[in-house]
Amino acid sequence: MKLTSLMAVTALLAVACGSNDDTPAEVAAVPLTCAAAAAKAAANPIAGTTLRITLAAAQPASQTMASHCLIEGAMDERIGALDGKAYAIKFRMRLPDLWNEKFFMPGGGGANGTLGDGTGTGPGIVANFVSALARGYAVIVHDSGHDAALADPARGGVASFGIDQQARVNFGNRSYDVVAQLGKALVTSIYARKPKHSYFMGCSEGGREAMMMTNRFPDHFDGVVAGCPAMSTPIHQAYASLLAQTFATLVPGQVDQYGNPLIVKAYTDADMQLISSAILQACDAQDGLVDGMVNNLAACTDAVVVPQLTAVTCTGAKTASCLTAAQVSAWKTVMAGPKTTAGVQIYAGNPWDPGIGGMNGATLNQGFRSWWLGSYDSSTNNAIKVTLSAPLHAMVHTTPAVPLTVDQNFAWELAFNRDELMTYASRTTAIYTTSSIQNGLATSTDLSKFKQNGGKLIQYTGQADAAVSPNETIAWWNKLNTEQGGAAAAFARLFLVPGMNHGSGGPATDKFDMLTALEDWVERGVAPDSVLASATTPGYFGVASRTRPLCPYPTWARYNGTGDINVASNFSCR
Repeated sequence: MKLTSLMAVTALLAVACGSNDDTPAEVAAVPLTCAAAAAKAAANPIAGTTLRITLAAAQPASQTMASHCLIEGAMDERIGALDGKAYAIKFRMRLPDLWNEKFFMPGGGGANGTLGDGTGTGPGIVANFVSALARGYAVIVHDSGHDAALADPARGGVASFGIDQQARVNFGNRSYDVVAQLGKALVTSIYARKPKHSYFMGCSEGGREAMMMTNRFPDHFDGVVAGCPAMSTPIHQAYASLLAQTFATLVPGQVDQYGNPLIVKAYTDADMQLISSAILQACDAQDGLVDGMVNNLAACTDAVVVPQLTAVTCTGAKTASCLTAAQVSAWKTVMAGPKTTAGVQIYAGNPWDPGIGGMNGATLNQGFRSWWLGSYDSSTNNAIKVTLSAPLHAMVHTTPAVPLTVDQNFAWELAFNRDELMTYASRTTAIYTTSSIQNGLATSTDLSKFKQNGGKLIQYTGQADAAVSPNETIAWWNKLNTEQGGAAAAFARLFLVPGMNHGSGGPATDKFDMLTALEDWVERGVAPDSVLASATTPGYFGVASRTRPLCPYPTWARYNGTGDINVASNFSCR
């Protein structure tokens, strides 16, 4: 609806004729202009915060955006006591003239520290997604309380904010709470009414933030989409050390520019395809259809996959058509996930899925190996798990912070003692008054308030996600379902995406619209019994196109027995 005309008329009619709406009188007032709404927010900051508006201006329609009000600013500006750097929770909000009466907040990614464009796209928003702003949503984004442009390469780079206790807390949980409150306050000011519905959507780090909204801040959102949720980031960072330490044994004498084992050489692209092919050989047919996908993930276990890996183990010298016994053993170790020396599981291992490799014509899918190994042709270690996890773990999830320069990242992972992980993550000091576990863990299954409020949760994850274990998300949903007496699906559903890597990519039907599914559930009471998905890169399957239904766990897509196997309508969730 048009801010300057229809909203004003509606508000005036409400005042003149009376209203049976029980919203506060302030909400029924004439809506404010963009600048006036920003000024009001600055004069009435969210409790416990300070607020400075840096920009408030009406934006004319363009080729990419409809006309809207743009407001930018900073909350809680300060100078860090330990590093002397400027900190603030910076935000950007776009409020469209033609508003759909809803509020949208996307999650961040990685170590955050940057502002999205405010349209409701970005990390965790799948391919060809129609932006929330284009749908008519009021959208707010923020940087979680630190500026990546001020990152110190001598203190962990993107994670250098971890030297500052308040920045840790803001990144861990607080910023999402206060920014959600601010966004809703701005909506109420400029449209003269509260949003009818509010949604949060994110993947990876944004997925962790999404889960925060269901258990720590359950009053903020009616619906939440948590994609590939890094719920236990303080703990799952231990996976990086397992990868570094295990793969290092496969590359004796091969080192990077810092003298560290060059794990990018542990497996060639052909080796990765051998692993993928072994998984397909073991599991593809177990869902009733040989189609290059593993839908029946529960049946794809070590018991059926390992014999296929054994079958491609070299009996003589290493060739492109076989894996060495050491390679097979190492892969089994890392797939099992990080454990203590006593064998206690620290974080979930990964499931077997052919998205670990997969060929698009003559090109290998690099999505999985980019996280665990890095690119084979690289002369430096560039596995994302190591390059991102090491500084995050050392600077943000270890107390006190351990400053790392770039050349120290890999060595730190090689020396990391997983037996002491919980000690590091649970420790507090006079400076770090809350632990990493307290700041950032989002694994609670106590969603009682969220459920009571009528909240709906959709989770999704790729079965071949190398960044965040799908097994953790599956285990979390199973625990929730048990606690809910087998009725968790009434308000929380999990969708597994066969073949998909971290958030997208791989031999997968990785293009889908979870926001529309969530809207239908929240606003119309239509629960998502399936979600239509298509393949962004159907060449992995050697076809021109492929669609499939994504099914709510524990069901999965089964072929009905007739019709084109590349058409979703020929499959059912059973």
